[in-house]
Amino acid sequence: MRKLFKLITSRLLWSAILIVFEFAMMVYLVFWAAYARGYYVYFYVLSAAVTLFVLTRKENPSYKVVWIALASIFPTLGGVLYLVFGNKKIGQRAQKRLRDYKNSHLILEKDTQEMEEARKMLTLDGDVRLSSYIYNMTGLPAYDGTAAEYFPNGEDFFMDLYDELEKAERYIFIEYFIIGLGEVWSKTLEILKRKVAEGVDVRLIYDDLGSINAVPLYYERQLREYGIKAVAFNPVKMHMNPRLNFRDHRKIMSIDGEICYTGGLNLADEYANREIRFGYWKDNAIKLRGKACFSLTRLFLETWCSLDKCKVELEAYRPKRSAKSDGLVQVFGTSPFFPEPMGENAYLHIINSARRYVWITTPYLIPDDKLSDALCMASESGIDVRIVTPNYPDKPQVHEVTRSNYENLLQAGVKIYEFIPGFVHSKMFISDDVRAIVGTTNLDYRSFFLHFELSVAFYASSVIADVKSDFEKIFSLSKEMRKGDNEKIGIIRKAFRYFYKLFSPAL
Repeated sequence: MRKLFKLITSRLLWSAILIVFEFAMMVYLVFWAAYARGYYVYFYVLSAAVTLFVLTRKENPSYKVVWIALASIFPTLGGVLYLVFGNKKIGQRAQKRLRDYKNSHLILEKDTQEMEEARKMLTLDGDVRLSSYIYNMTGLPAYDGTAAEYFPNGEDFFMDLYDELEKAERYIFIEYFIIGLGEVWSKTLEILKRKVAEGVDVRLIYDDLGSINAVPLYYERQLREYGIKAVAFNPVKMHMNPRLNFRDHRKIMSIDGEICYTGGLNLADEYANREIRFGYWKDNAIKLRGKACFSLTRLFLETWCSLDKCKVELEAYRPKRSAKSDGLVQVFGTSPFFPEPMGENAYLHIINSARRYVWITTPYLIPDDKLSDALCMASESGIDVRIVTPNYPDKPQVHEVTRSNYENLLQAGVKIYEFIPGFVHSKMFISDDVRAIVGTTNLDYRSFFLHFELSVAFYASSVIADVKSDFEKIFSLSKEMRKGDNEKIGIIRKAFRYFYKLFSPAL
């Protein structure tokens, strides 16, 4: 009964109902104007114009196919749907914020020197290309002087996090997709309130849609009453709005700029397995100490100032201490405002540089043709390509799309595993024992093109061995999928998979 009441009163449900109602009214008005009033020719012309416009845009091919298909199948409605949902143009205020956001991506002189030193330390051509690509796109260099620690589960991560939060002296910067009321957040909030009372500057960004059913409406106001400077990212509007898709999927915790965390884990009970929803929740986190923390702090401040209209002297937040060097560490953020999908391109660099193996974990396996072809080509070239996905889905329809992508990869020799104990939420790439990426970016259109994401690339770091060890444990708890499994499902389910797969880039 309690769950039913929570569902009925949830903001997400009522937002969805209002958006669906508005969508239904729009469809009705289009068809009424087209056929009752005789304006169907205008709608046909609009759909034809949209088709030509989409064809000439620099856009992901899968995205183009969706809108061309919609405009062709529904010529009366397709053009209108694109204007409402497909066109990514933003308003004047958002354009100003975008300019401010781009201007914040400065190439700092000290970081130029750091990158020049890093290039001297990189011995493999693939690593030089990847690190240079990231730096040229973001201005964030690869650093030495950084110690890294890998947490293969939420339980260990949160215990370590609480200890470090207690030591904060100057500031705590937090940016997470989800914060959720419960044991994990209560313990975190208790520490944050205590730190505010001690004079520590505590700032928090949480994604409004990510946390929509996890915290009350206008929760940021309550946090401000505690002295926490809080902002909800891109608040959900209860009407059709294409900007609803732009979400802050990053996870950042910066403590005095000296200790930083990121990874797949959010600040909610299910991530520590204190609430079981989809079996055992398999996730990870990275702790950085030293120079590379500056990149995470900087990414937070760039987002904060784009929301709070502030200006900061970034150099004032650079770590005062460096750690003993352990390979190179390069943090990088991606956003829907970049001219190309940086997260996907970084993954492609890993795949194309591999000589022996590439292992991947992702909760959602929805690659576009470019990524799918790279995975198949690597496998067909003799590279050991393995991908781990969940056995327990958090979103059943998305899991169906994930499974619809198995057969093509399996035919090329890619090994696919499903994590039997529950839901694997980690986003990891590892290659040849020499490089790895751990972060927030899924293998799907949303992460590559619509979300603000971040990742950490490791070159010749001891963390890579910890990541590999975690992979080996995951493989031992997973079931390997076989060719032909797709043929064993019913025709209706199979049709649903491919229908949803076709339109997944637009959803």
